[in-house]
Amino acid sequence: MSVSSYPPLYCDRSGIISILYFDDDCIMCNTFAKWIVKLDRREKIYFASIKELEDILPKDIDSVVYYSDDLYIRSDAVIEVLNDATRTKIFSAFKVIPVCFRNRLYKFIAGNRHRLNRGDACEINSKVRKRIISS
Repeated sequence: MSVSSYPPLYCDRSGIISILYFDDDCIMCNTFAKWIVKLDRREKIYFASIKELEDILPKDIDSVVYYSDDLYIRSDAVIEVLNDATRTKIFSAFKVIPVCFRNRLYKFIAGNRHRLNRGDACEINSKVRKRIISS
């Protein structure tokens, strides 16, 4: 589900640079960002802390937001960033599942993600850190 249509924040000579906003205190979110870095060989996807959007987004959106050609939240953010990172539309196959079910699963996982930390400090991967921008 896209939230709104805004022009891209950052561009380079070859096109749009997309931003994945993620919870940088979360081991699961950091692992997801590390995975996106491995998949995104073109280096078009950059990262920023979800905390930068605190005053803009509803309070219940606190894990992943993807900004590219549009602003995507929850399960749509995950699907779109995976599609862009792999330069395919294969993950769009998950859109046959009604958004209410996809988002219910997403909210369950996002709501329980901090249980994985078990008090451990979360270190951002060095490859992810190189692509962090401040928006």
